[in-house]
Amino acid sequence: MSTQNTPLRRKDRLRTQEEARAIMESCDFAVLSTTDNENMPYGVPVSVVLEENHLYFHCAKAGRKLENIQQNPHVCLTFAKLRLVDGENFTTRYESVIAEGTAAIIEEETEKRHALQLLCRRYTQHSDEEIDAYIQHYFAQTGVVRIDLESISAKANI
Repeated sequence: MSTQNTPLRRKDRLRTQEEARAIMESCDFAVLSTTDNENMPYGVPVSVVLEENHLYFHCAKAGRKLENIQQNPHVCLTFAKLRLVDGENFTTRYESVIAEGTAAIIEEETEKRHALQLLCRRYTQHSDEEIDAYIQHYFAQTGVVRIDLESISAKANI
């Protein structure tokens, strides 16, 4: 997987791929950025889970983000963790990741169920049996998107 296309100006803030993945896994959400056929941007927060070189998120089965993904599957996600506004030093302490990739709406039931299980395990404390029952109840009305990661870039001022 590559790092960013544009060189980072502050090289002292660059983080490794392992650190980038740790930041992604510790953020509660990311902002998904898409564009439509007319290059109109759209950003929306999503709850994601990372597995190998894929990110998954759930959503409604219709809406602007899915329309945009169908028109242009190239997406960007921004993860950010604010650590401290350091007014005394005129700076902010933070960690952030930019992840780029290609999005696909998942229709295949096995992968969709797997992604939903991963998401539930990440964001809830329920047992596997409770998770499976919940997924089964809402399965037909829930959409799942997989993002195949192409680049990850992280920086921090901590």
